[in-house]
Amino acid sequence: MKLNKYIPVAALSLMLLNSGCSDSFLEKSPSDYITSGDLEEVAKWNTNILMGQALGTYSTTFAMSTGDVEGHDDFGQKAVDIATDLMSGDMVIMMKGYGWFEMAGDLTCSTRTASQFSYQFWRYYYRLIKAANEIIDAAGGDEAKPTGENGVYFAQAKALRAHSYFNLVNLYARPYQEDKTALAIPIYRTQLTSEAAKKSSVEEVYKLIVKDLTDAIPMLEGYERPSGQKDQINQAVAKGMLAYAYLMMGENGEAARLTQEVIDSKEFTLMNRTEVINSGFSSVSIPGWMWAIDLTTSNSPALPTFWGHMDLFTYSYAYAGGEKLIDTNLYNSIPDTDVRKKWFTETDEKGEQYELTNWWKFYNSKRIFGNREWYDDEVYMRVAEMYLINAEANARENNLSDAKISLKALLDERDTEAAAKVEQMGKEGLLDEIYFNWRLELWAEGRGLLTMKRFQKSITRCAEDAMLPGQTYDYKDERLTFKIPEKEIINNPTYDYKDERLTFKIPEKEIINNPNLDD
Repeated sequence: MKLNKYIPVAALSLMLLNSGCSDSFLEKSPSDYITSGDLEEVAKWNTNILMGQALGTYSTTFAMSTGDVEGHDDFGQKAVDIATDLMSGDMVIMMKGYGWFEMAGDLTCSTRTASQFSYQFWRYYYRLIKAANEIIDAAGGDEAKPTGENGVYFAQAKALRAHSYFNLVNLYARPYQEDKTALAIPIYRTQLTSEAAKKSSVEEVYKLIVKDLTDAIPMLEGYERPSGQKDQINQAVAKGMLAYAYLMMGENGEAARLTQEVIDSKEFTLMNRTEVINSGFSSVSIPGWMWAIDLTTSNSPALPTFWGHMDLFTYSYAYAGGEKLIDTNLYNSIPDTDVRKKWFTETDEKGEQYELTNWWKFYNSKRIFGNREWYDDEVYMRVAEMYLINAEANARENNLSDAKISLKALLDERDTEAAAKVEQMGKEGLLDEIYFNWRLELWAEGRGLLTMKRFQKSITRCAEDAMLPGQTYDYKDERLTFKIPEKEIINNPTYDYKDERLTFKIPEKEIINNPNLDD
């Protein structure tokens, strides 16, 4: 197929935003994607083509129904963040009602191959992988070294592919340090073949993640995003992604090195005490945000958004009774001197405290009940995470002095009394404090489940939890690992699938009428 020379970028982005692959990820060339061959041909003379493909791919991260479920809890990355934090138990559902995210709250989303979220998250991340592969193929394949603008979008595609595989392998397999040889998920490096891939090991998936990001990072050297925008991946974000991968692998020295580079660059600064409370975590302009989406009236999915589910004041599910609460035990462990306690605290005119919902962390600045402006921004990565990764990695390597510097820098803007105690901590106390700050600082930002597994912790759900009140489970609970979706198993012939549901039974009437059949 020949394409017109000048393809409007906006049209291309819209096309990708609305892309709907077939039930099988393995379909080579669905009609609503530009094929790799077409992209490669056009990219030779139109440098904007890869930009358009990249922008369309980024839009998948926040669009509704990107997991092909079409429910009001299917809206890209932030839907994953909400679900996994509910699974960790640090965030709980106040009351049953609409059904959205309840399967995550009661840990049934991961136990069945046909469950909504099992398919939704699989589909979402492989959709991103597919789009990233299209860009990589168009630029010449995995080992290509494109330069200029095409080099930037090639590097971004590699980083986004790595990000997707990182999430998939941690959702659908046990942690790397637990059993890296275990078979996990299929790897697809190209869209130029329709061949089904076999499951790769956890270690093989991580090798691809590391390779993609180590390829991407030098290619993003010097790249500056358009002023005021943070939707595209730059070098600092790619380093943050790789640091996360190394942390999960136990390569703590590398995780510490990469995060120190991000910190030392001073490209991003920690949110100060005032910003922590007054920003509402609602704008890409916040200096501590590294990777974020600027939602507007033209691109917001409206009602079914992260904000609709999290902000008590935005007219949607939280407003109508589906509030998300902080785990009571976690809240009670927050010192009164910690400014972050205000996130979950509000009193009425009599001075009596309301329930521990999200009052002040994520909110629209207008603070009007029933606000219908669904275009507050969404954050994917913050520099606070770099400080915590740095502190954790150094502590695990017994570099306690460096760990204390990073942790104290964070606490200086959160709780000065806690910050003053850091210097006296030994390794165990330091790791405990780091774990606590992961849970509190990144509450509702999608880090709870990984943190729980990495620190090998258990949790007892609080009495206020409408789903599993009082129940205790630990990081090894099989409900914390998703099953590969039934549709993928059926559509991928490389799986050894022995489920009796896929074999028809001889009809009862035939058995009755034919005495030679062995029942």
